[in-house]
Amino acid sequence: MNIDKNMLDDLHSLSMQLNRQAFASPPMEGWLNSFLTMLFERFSTANVQGIQVAQVIGNVAVQMGSAGVVPGRSSDQYPLDDSSPIAAALSARHMASAADSRVYPIMIGDDVVGVLVIYTTQTDEIRDQALEMLALQLGPAIMQNLKTPRPQTGRLTRQIEMMRSVNEATRTVGSVLEGSEGLNRSARSVVEALRVEHTEILVYDYAQGIGTVIAEYPDYGHLGVKIQLRGAPVQDRLLQEHTPIVIPNAAESTELGVNQDMLLGFGLKGLVILPMMIQDRVIGSVNLNSYQDGRTFTPEEIEAAVTIASQLAVNLRNAQLYDDIKHRASQLERIADLSRHVTSTFNRFEIFEIVKEETQNLIESNLISVALRSTDNARLQLFILDSPEPTPVEFPMEQTALSQTITSLEPVVLDDISGSDRPDYRLLAQSGMRAAVIIPLAVGGRAIGTFNVLHAQAGRYLSIDLAVLEQVGNQLAIALENARLYAQAAQRVEIEQLMNRLTSSIQSRGDMQGMLLASVHQMAEALNARRARVRLQMLPAQAADTSKVTDRIISKLSKKSEK
Repeated sequence: MNIDKNMLDDLHSLSMQLNRQAFASPPMEGWLNSFLTMLFERFSTANVQGIQVAQVIGNVAVQMGSAGVVPGRSSDQYPLDDSSPIAAALSARHMASAADSRVYPIMIGDDVVGVLVIYTTQTDEIRDQALEMLALQLGPAIMQNLKTPRPQTGRLTRQIEMMRSVNEATRTVGSVLEGSEGLNRSARSVVEALRVEHTEILVYDYAQGIGTVIAEYPDYGHLGVKIQLRGAPVQDRLLQEHTPIVIPNAAESTELGVNQDMLLGFGLKGLVILPMMIQDRVIGSVNLNSYQDGRTFTPEEIEAAVTIASQLAVNLRNAQLYDDIKHRASQLERIADLSRHVTSTFNRFEIFEIVKEETQNLIESNLISVALRSTDNARLQLFILDSPEPTPVEFPMEQTALSQTITSLEPVVLDDISGSDRPDYRLLAQSGMRAAVIIPLAVGGRAIGTFNVLHAQAGRYLSIDLAVLEQVGNQLAIALENARLYAQAAQRVEIEQLMNRLTSSIQSRGDMQGMLLASVHQMAEALNARRARVRLQMLPAQAADTSKVTDRIISKLSKKSEK
């Protein structure tokens, strides 16, 4: 080994510092960055711009510490693809070089747990030998602080470490109540405990037939990716068996179904699907993904993963319940606001618009309509609220499906109206609507119509949605009844004003013709009529005396002419 005395002295000094700080009980805080700073100062004169230590997790390298100037592309984490010098160092188990860097594997036995990277463009064999020696010492120091079991500690230590990871997953996932970071930390604990390349946590929505990735580690950009629950035999097995499913070769598997092309497009080689169960019901899964051929799992690893998935399911369910409570509290606040807004106007179309906007904020919907019965109960007017002033469509009352709700005064949740032969449901189904919630609009025990909320997805609504929409329907019924009473009162006032004007006009006239003309004029204005006429008709008894009346008129006219 061609290392000069000065180099040996420096190596000895650095090794002593590493032992004092990393293996102290407890380890000195920030020992790695302190050590890297000393190392950088020693080699900065040898054209070394920066030094970095990265932990290898699956097929990603994650920075643990650095000193000097580290390129921005390597400052946090990066995948270990075929072009990466880190991947070359992992494969060869010795130093690998690139145009601007040297990579030294950090090993525990035969396992590579990290890398020491220096950023330089110069080649120096003595420096490389010295840093390889330091990289060997960094392995035990890093593992001591990560509390990752060494290969020689045996099966018992490995099981203890798995239990520690289970506890960590349980503790960290509880913070999901405040955000997604808890789930991401839980996914990381699975990766670190089982040494898998990638973990995803998915929640399932069987009503929509999709599963959604809500957390992953490392970050491969899969967050929000959706898989199909229908058309994938592995999902049917998961529902029936409630046990982990191992797919060693994704390309040859016949169970991935409609999701296979997408998963292969991600580069997936194999995976393990662990069901998350609540009261014998699958609510999601934890997926252990492998992007390299030949990855296998021991029974102990599967057992530990199942335990973590079970704990995740409980805490995830608690988080969902917590979110539901917050959502319902928000809904109650909105309903209180709706009560204030909807009673602030007596215009029917403005009431419709307010109810439509607030309902869409409360419940996911694709179409909202209101049906009102006519005054004679013979017809039903259906207002589809798709414009500020919707034009009603009329149906004979007895032919409509909505009349059943009006008669019974009972709200209903319908999974699919598309198969109905009733004209009102057919009209709504023509817009692509399937699921529906029908709320009776009742005032004083009397139904005036229905409030209808619809969605294009069959089976979209549940009983809990019905409870919310009933409150909206109550507010709508009150607002519409108030508007009707206001209109009646306003009409009564107009009639009284007209009568007063007629009386005043008649009293101010001294002749019959003037009184009749004034009355007709007032009524024409009130009715907005262009023409009006008065027809006087005598009673039959009066008609018999017509000749006598005529004689008296002629007599009076004759007397006046004589004068």
